[in-house]
Amino acid sequence: MKKLLLLFSSICVIALFSHVNAQNAYTFTSAGATGTAGPSQAQLNTEYLGTNLQGAVTSSNGIQVWTVPSGGVYSIEAYGSQGGNVGAFTGGLGANVYGEILLNGGDVIEIVVGQTGIGFGGSAGGGGGTYVVKQSGNVPLAIAGGGSGATSNGPNGNQGLATNNGGAGNNCSGNGGINGNGGGDAGACNNGAGGGGGFLTDGSSASSWGSQRGYGFANGSAGGISSSGGCVGGFGGGAGTHQNNTGGGAGGGYSGGGAPYHGNGYSGGGGGSYVIGTNPVLTAGTNSGPGSVVITSLTSPAPNNAGANIFVTPNPVSNMVCSGSQNVSVIVQNYGSNQINNVDIEWTFGGVAQPTVAFTSLLDTFGGVGNSFDTVNLGTINITGNSELVAWTSMPNGVNDTVNLNDTASLSIDSVVTVVLDLGPDKVSCDGNFIILENVGSTQTFNSYTWSTGASTPTIITNTAGTYSVSVTYGPPQCFAADQIVVTSAPLPNVDLGPDSTYCANEFVIDAGGDGAIYVWSDGNSSQTNTVTNSGNYSVTVTSDDGCIAEDDINLTLLEAPVVDLGENFKLCISFNQTQLLSAGNSFSSYLWSTGATTSNIVVGSGVTTVGSQNYSVTVTADNGCEGEDAVSVEYSMCVGIDEDIANSNVNLFPNPANDLVTFTAEGSTIAEVQIFDLTGKMIYANYPSSSRLEVNTSNYASGTYIVKVITENESATRRLIVQ
Repeated sequence: MKKLLLLFSSICVIALFSHVNAQNAYTFTSAGATGTAGPSQAQLNTEYLGTNLQGAVTSSNGIQVWTVPSGGVYSIEAYGSQGGNVGAFTGGLGANVYGEILLNGGDVIEIVVGQTGIGFGGSAGGGGGTYVVKQSGNVPLAIAGGGSGATSNGPNGNQGLATNNGGAGNNCSGNGGINGNGGGDAGACNNGAGGGGGFLTDGSSASSWGSQRGYGFANGSAGGISSSGGCVGGFGGGAGTHQNNTGGGAGGGYSGGGAPYHGNGYSGGGGGSYVIGTNPVLTAGTNSGPGSVVITSLTSPAPNNAGANIFVTPNPVSNMVCSGSQNVSVIVQNYGSNQINNVDIEWTFGGVAQPTVAFTSLLDTFGGVGNSFDTVNLGTINITGNSELVAWTSMPNGVNDTVNLNDTASLSIDSVVTVVLDLGPDKVSCDGNFIILENVGSTQTFNSYTWSTGASTPTIITNTAGTYSVSVTYGPPQCFAADQIVVTSAPLPNVDLGPDSTYCANEFVIDAGGDGAIYVWSDGNSSQTNTVTNSGNYSVTVTSDDGCIAEDDINLTLLEAPVVDLGENFKLCISFNQTQLLSAGNSFSSYLWSTGATTSNIVVGSGVTTVGSQNYSVTVTADNGCEGEDAVSVEYSMCVGIDEDIANSNVNLFPNPANDLVTFTAEGSTIAEVQIFDLTGKMIYANYPSSSRLEVNTSNYASGTYIVKVITENESATRRLIVQ
């Protein structure tokens, strides 16, 4: 907020000047106005005709507005108004205040001249206070309190006071106002008149007739109105009375007087007084009749006197300023009697000195042809928190300034508003779906929104590609921020896991397609394909490079597939009539060999006379209906020499051919199993001797050729057995 320097040095400013000009005295009166309202413009024009105020004073709803003609030290003497008289009893006399203060040429002064209260019947209204206020910053310079009204049965009204606070009314009445506020009502006794107006606030009133109170300077200074219409307070915040034949109204002033009780013999309190500057004098109860103001020039204008008047920017609103980059500008004014052609402007931000700005344009004297002030841009600052701006002038026309009290302007930045607006990263409309554009940077609700689409709502929705922007304003300072976002269009990734299915498989590969950049499966897999080994429901979420998301699921039933293994490819010698047993296992419900056989085993090689390779395959079917298959290649050849398999084996059987008995031996080893198959592949005998010798009775075997498989701890050997 703006800080105005209200305290002045105790050094007598007059001593700075060699000449004293006391001829310019400006006298302000009520211009004949009476009652609750101040003088009109016509009344002022008539009153000041032929004086040094002719044409220099304007009326603003009864408040007189005057501009200081030239800079210098002035005395201000203000007289408060007397309260209203009734019969033989007189209203309280108004106070008188005096002070000396430096005013600048161009300062606008607002003056309320207090008007006397009006009596009617048994009581009279309070006298108005007299106010002299500097318009810039609403700074009170001199305020003289008004006296309270009298009553027909006495006593006389209470006088305007020499203290800042207002006086209390007589008996069971309201307290006087304090610290520039209006006087209190007589609430405890009910139906008392209103309190006198203060500088800041109105007086209060316990009665439903609220207009009895006097109005404060900040609210126009009107006098209070009696409930019976006759006993009104004077302009300047004098209070009216409750009704005829009751207590006298309180006086207005810096702090208003307290309200009286409604009975005869009671009067409100007088208004308080206030003055600043050097040589202050406050005197209670000295003025009869309406108030007045006399402003007298005590010095001649200083020759070379410039100053920084007020900051133009930043411009706080309700003590608040926007954060971020702000331009700094200040009004520089010529307060002296010489034209100023150049002056330096020094300034600091947060106590840190900033570059000096040299101002080289003309500043004319006040009342001259040219302007006596100009707005100067000092630079930019970045406001991030509470701080203070200070600017001051030096060396007007290259010489020392003759008056330093008006050199400096300051601005306290103590309430910073930060606007956080962020639409976030660019977005994608996937497959024409609508998306929401909104502020993701904060939860602030702004005063206004202006979108590039013309919308004025906090959010918009769209599915159209393009660049979208929004600007916002926030708070009493109307802080501004803007952001934009780019919306693009993209298709959804193509994800199709297929229909729910049942497969004969011990594992199954599910493929989510190649459109994704990110894959998230329900079982935790993160690749395009997912190899599963259990039945169940599997789902996948696929995110494309554009950020578009699609998903699908599938319910799989996996039946165990039979596993059959016919072993490695092998060789058989035709010349040695070699045969080999191919076994598909005994745990399946059906078998189908490429030979047409439907047994679990077949013997190959028997009867083969042609050299070359032959393929043998088998398809097996499990109890669950699932099929499995395998194949093996047998190379038939004409071998020279002995049967290598027999020659290298430790397994022997004899006699061969056999009649009733055949003996199996395994030299240096133990026989683990002996299996005998007929030529259809059917196993007709099996034994597990766990010894190196086994005898088998073949007397019941039909004559023919059989295949014998002998498994030892060292080898597996196949032989042909001929039974006669």
